[in-house]
Formats: sequence, C-alpha cells, structure tokens
Amino acid sequence: MKNAQPVIFVITLFITLGVTLYLINRSETRSEPETWSSFVYTNGYNSGRYKKVDDFDDYPSCRSYSLEKSAQYDQAPWECGLRCRFDSSRQGFQCETMNNE
Repeated sequence: MKNAQPVIFVITLFITLGVTLYLINRSETRSEPETWSSFVYTNGYNSGRYKKVDDFDDYPSCRSYSLEKSAQYDQAPWECGLRCRFDSSRQGFQCETMNNE
C-alpha cells in the first residue's frame, strides 16, 4: 500500500503530460484557408516599392492577376505569396512561400 501513492503520482504526471502535448499539438494545426497575395514590383525588386493585392483563392488566379499587372508596368517583376503577414521587425511582408513561375 505504501508503494501505491508514488505509482499513482507517476501515472497522473504522465497523463497530464500527454494531455498537455495533445492540446499543444492540436492548437498548432491551421484551420485558416490558403490565401495568396500578389506583389508587383513597379520599380524592380530592389526598390522596395510594390503593388500588393490580397485574398486570391489559389496560385493560378494570383499568377494571372500578377502577369496582367506586370504587363501594365512594362513587364515589372512579380511574385505570389502564400499566407502573408506583416512583420513589424523587418518592416515588410513575410510569406510562407513565394512563387513567380
């Protein structure tokens, strides 16, 4: 009977650890939809100036919009970014992935 208390404590500790890991893992999964953003660099990549449009449902629609705008600005470089957010420490947008194929 004296050994029962430490065993119960260890089992409770492992159960608590397992539940905590499960809840952390569950909160890390993304439930937000994929959104793409178009970046058209009107004065070239190095200028830091760009025209940005958000909320494209997929890459092909972002790409077609970017190509159209690029043609308006004398074949300006462009990119499409997935799940972009503003990063205040870098003073610019950061995206999970960037494509311009």
